Amino acid sequence: MTWLGWESLGGSFTDDPAVAAWGAGRLDVFVRGTDNALWHKWFQNGWSGWESLGGVLTSDPAVAAWSAGRLDVFARGTDNALWHKWFDNGWSGWESLGGVLTSSPDVSSWGAGRVDVFARGADNALWHKWFDNGWSGWESLGGVLTSGPAAASWGVNRIDTFVRGTDNALWHKWWALVPTVRVHTKILTNPNVAVNTVVQRMREVYATVGVEVQHASTENLALPALNDLDVGDCVRGRTTAQQDQLFANRNNAGPDDVVVYFVRSTVPPFNGCAAHPAGRPGAAVAAGATQWTFGHEVGHVLGLNHVNDNNRLMTGNGTANITNPPPDLVASERDTMVASPFTQDL
Repeated sequence: MTWLGWESLGGSFTDDPAVAAWGAGRLDVFVRGTDNALWHKWFQNGWSGWESLGGVLTSDPAVAAWSAGRLDVFARGTDNALWHKWFDNGWSGWESLGGVLTSSPDVSSWGAGRVDVFARGADNALWHKWFDNGWSGWESLGGVLTSGPAAASWGVNRIDTFVRGTDNALWHKWWALVPTVRVHTKILTNPNVAVNTVVQRMREVYATVGVEVQHASTENLALPALNDLDVGDCVRGRTTAQQDQLFANRNNAGPDDVVVYFVRSTVPPFNGCAAHPAGRPGAAVAAGATQWTFGHEVGHVLGLNHVNDNNRLMTGNGTANITNPPPDLVASERDTMVASPFTQDL
């Protein structure tokens, strides 16, 4: 295998070309011509001639193919907005997608029906717009760019973008799904350590193993008969009638969301208990529990067991005895957490 020589494909253009392949043996090349129109040439069992697709471009074009026979082309127009033209059994007209671009756009597609477009905005930040059953608005992804962006996708829900920074170095930003635990809190008695604090402590510890925590909602419950909650022997898979009754209160929670109930106490007295009815993932936490108990009990919901190590979140010796805060999670625990049906890719 070796590189072949150069061949001229003719034409006369002013900027960098853009190219897309939609299958074996098919290439489509786009350039801005000396007339500032979009020009197109393709290979399929041989090279075509050049065709003009019109428009008045003020940047290089960018192109992506999300499936065989589908091409999406983007460029900056004379109004500095993003303009779009596509091929699907024939060429569309041009449509404006708005924005204020100060660079050429770039585009990637991770699959049929999905296109992500990036450009430098008037504030030199990276701006993003995407198509998925309709066009989104523009969102800022921050940064201070001294170049246009480049973007690529290596699979569904993965996009990598690259730009030049003010230090002339290459900078990288990417989109990927993150293992996430969605937690809802239900309060029968306000805990001694504020809800926002215990959630933040959980976030800090879980982040060390790459698991995100979303605090999705909080609700106050007036259930005085369950405020001193009978948890029996607190063994996962076995629940009392009171646990069954309390854990039925799952307003706003999805089937894989974890609901934590703050009660005055448990009977017998524990800091918390993660035994929950089938199909109702959650835990109860006593009002007097420490700042680490919330994350500890959710860890049990995700399948973690106690360990005899007071440097660890999952110590079986009581979270009040954690000796080197913040406590640790280890790689094997991360594997268990990520494998849990209650850890979602978001």
